[in-house]
Amino acid sequence: MTDITRRQAILLAAGGAAAVAAPAIIGRASPASAKTAFSGESLLVVSWSGNYERGFRETVVDPFNAKFGTKVETIGGWDQMIPQIIAAPADNPPFDITIGEEYVASAGVAQKLFLEKDWNSYPNMSAVFPWFTKNRPDRAKNYGVPFAGGTPLLLVRRSLGLEPTSWGVLWDERLKGKVTCDSGYWWLTLSIPTILHSKSFSLEEMYDINTAEPYFEKLDQLKLARWFKDGAEEANILNQGEADAATCYSSEVLAFMKQDPDEYVVGTPREGVAAWTDWFFKVRGTRHGDLAEAFLDYLLSKEAQSQFLGQSLAFMSRRDVTVPAHWTNYPKQDDDFEKMFRLLTMDGWDKLNANYEAFDTRFKKVIEKTTSK
Repeated sequence: MTDITRRQAILLAAGGAAAVAAPAIIGRASPASAKTAFSGESLLVVSWSGNYERGFRETVVDPFNAKFGTKVETIGGWDQMIPQIIAAPADNPPFDITIGEEYVASAGVAQKLFLEKDWNSYPNMSAVFPWFTKNRPDRAKNYGVPFAGGTPLLLVRRSLGLEPTSWGVLWDERLKGKVTCDSGYWWLTLSIPTILHSKSFSLEEMYDINTAEPYFEKLDQLKLARWFKDGAEEANILNQGEADAATCYSSEVLAFMKQDPDEYVVGTPREGVAAWTDWFFKVRGTRHGDLAEAFLDYLLSKEAQSQFLGQSLAFMSRRDVTVPAHWTNYPKQDDDFEKMFRLLTMDGWDKLNANYEAFDTRFKKVIEKTTSK
């Protein structure tokens, strides 16, 4: 199966969803000969769909291809990556590298879908904030590399005159039937009422189906225009005027603001935000292993991370990135991460997964109750 065929297959399966040194460890080639060694070689990388994918292509993939003469492509994913890897032959995966937050990471590691490598063998890992790795359990040690992270933010159409200063705005009567939220990563949607009403700073109460029930009941009170399943669908819902407010991820927000600078107002609610971390993983069976390693180390570079941050409100794994003017109060040290974000951890996912069917069934009832007719 060719790389182009693989890319087309992923598109169909997803429903159309949409100064740095050369890597020092690249298997078959020295840094000096890397460009010649990889010239013309293909690599298929899954990033989050929507604006994230567009920015990732422009600020990471295109510069990498220019640097090494390669044919790296990116395609958008959301929650379908693990099933697609499982469905494919082990020696012919549907893509070579995939993005994953804590849920995808936990599932992929547990099912041995990713290839392991000592973190210390990536030269750029020395520049990564310890916060990214100290929150990884032992079972995940040495799988993937940390690139960035993000949070849900609140986006409201400016003409409504509503300020996005509290998650409570989503329940405002003036937005009845005009809200869109994520049904794919429902746990981040569930984090919103948890943060609104939980007495602790963590998300611990959300991990148990019984203590989470009051937060499900709060979601039952929403009246949505439509749920979105990925970033591309969210953009369509907003652009077509079906919704006037949305939970919008930090990797997506800046693109909305640039495309329609007077259309939306975005805020970080005063109650706080949940967070995830974006890691990229080498998929089992890849036939482009050496190029995949070079790309993973490039993801850790100051060049790649600074360029990506320049068009995003994500936060990056490196300590020394160039912070753009649009990102105020950017975290500068480990303590800042601890204070600003409630991370939905892999250990938290152990608890969610222990009763996943009950959580999933309960959220489907939320969807039934909240979708406008």
